[in-house]
Amino acid sequence: MRVRRTTLTRTLLLGLTAGLVATCAAAAGPASAAPQGFVVAKVARQAPVAGAPAATVVDGLTAFGHEVSRRAADPTGDWVMSPLSIAYALGMARAGANGETAAQLDRVLGFPAGGPHEALNALDASLAPEGGPLRIANSLWAQTGLPLGEPFLRTLATQYGTGVRTLDFASPGAVEAINDWVSDQTEGRIPKLLEQLDPSTGAVLANAIHFKAEWRSPFRGVDARGAFTRADGSTVGAALMQDVLHVRYAEGLGWQAVELPYRSGDYAMWVLLPALSGPPPLDLLAPDVLAEVGKGLRPTTVDVTLPKWESESSFDLLGVMRALGVTDLRDFSGINPALTLGEAVHRANITVDERGTEAAAATALVFPLSAGPSPDVTFRADRPFAYTITHTPTGTPAFIGTLTDPSP
Repeated sequence: MRVRRTTLTRTLLLGLTAGLVATCAAAAGPASAAPQGFVVAKVARQAPVAGAPAATVVDGLTAFGHEVSRRAADPTGDWVMSPLSIAYALGMARAGANGETAAQLDRVLGFPAGGPHEALNALDASLAPEGGPLRIANSLWAQTGLPLGEPFLRTLATQYGTGVRTLDFASPGAVEAINDWVSDQTEGRIPKLLEQLDPSTGAVLANAIHFKAEWRSPFRGVDARGAFTRADGSTVGAALMQDVLHVRYAEGLGWQAVELPYRSGDYAMWVLLPALSGPPPLDLLAPDVLAEVGKGLRPTTVDVTLPKWESESSFDLLGVMRALGVTDLRDFSGINPALTLGEAVHRANITVDERGTEAAAATALVFPLSAGPSPDVTFRADRPFAYTITHTPTGTPAFIGTLTDPSP
C-alpha cells in the first residue's frame, strides 16, 4: 500500500537506536523497500512558507534543463528528461553541501543563496496536491551505522518529506531495494534505475516522479497509416492523431506552438513545432523561447495533428554536471565528511496517445565513502629519529630523546 504525502509522518534520524527498527521501517514505507531503519524523533513536513523563492527555482531548473539537453541529447533522436526530478535530487544533496561544492550547485542550477529547500517544498504542494496527476517522491538511503548530519536530516524531513532508510550496501539486496522503491513510485515505468552499487557506497539520494492524465479533449481521429517526416527529409510510418480543438495557440519567428490541456490539475502539454526552415527542436526549449510562448498563447480553434509516441532516455548526469561547471563534488560534509558524489544517473520515459499522457522520471545520486583527502607530504618514521615532548605555548622541552631500534 502506498502512503501518500499528506498521511505520512516523516521521520528524522537523529541517532542509531537498534530497538526502533520496526518504527522507522513503518514510517519510511513498505518493509520490502526498507529492510533496516532507525529513528529517534519524528518531524512533520513543514507547511509551505509564504514568499519562498519558487519562481527563482523554476527559472533555474528551466535553464538547467535546456543546458542539460544541449549536452546530453542526440539532436537527431528522441529525448525526454525531467528537470524537476533532477532539481529535487540535487536539492537534497545541496542540503548537505558546503563550501565551493554548495556554491557551484547554486550557480549552475540557479538555486537561491542558502539553497532551494523552502522553494522546492512550496513547489511540491503546488505541483503535486493529493489526487492530482503528478506525484513527487524523495528518499535517502544510508549505510547502516553511518553517522549523518542532524541539520541535513532535519531539512530532508521538513522540506522534502523523507526520512532515512538504512541498508548494507555490500549486500546485493541494497540495489534491489532502491530499484523496487523507484518502480513502485513510478507505477512500474522505471523498473531499474541503478544497475549496481559498489560496496563502498555510503549513501544514495533518489527522486521519482510519475505523471498520468487524460486530455481535456481526447483526439477523436487516429490515422494508423500516417507518415512522419524526419529531420533528414525521410519519412516513417506513424499513427497520427487529429482533431479540431478550441485551445490556446501561439506563433513566433520560426515556430508554432499549441497548448493541449489535461482534464485534471493545472497541467497542459505545449507542443513546439519549428518551421520547415526553422531552428532545431532543442532550441525551442530555451528559456527565452518558452517565455515567449507563454506570453503569446491565445485561445483559438486549431486543426491539430499529432503522432502517438513513446520515448525513453537515460544519461550520466554527473558528466553533464561537470561540463556545466559543478567540478567540486567533495564537500558534502553536512551529510558525512567521508562522502563524495561519485555517480548520478537520470532516466525518463513518456507515452502519448489519443487518450492522454503517462510519464515517469527518476534520479539517483550515489555517494561513496572516500578514503580521505590526498596527503600534501609523506612522513614515514621507519629509521632512527629524534623526538620531544614540548609545551607548545612556551616551547619548553619537557622530554627529549632519540629512537634507533624499536624492537623489544
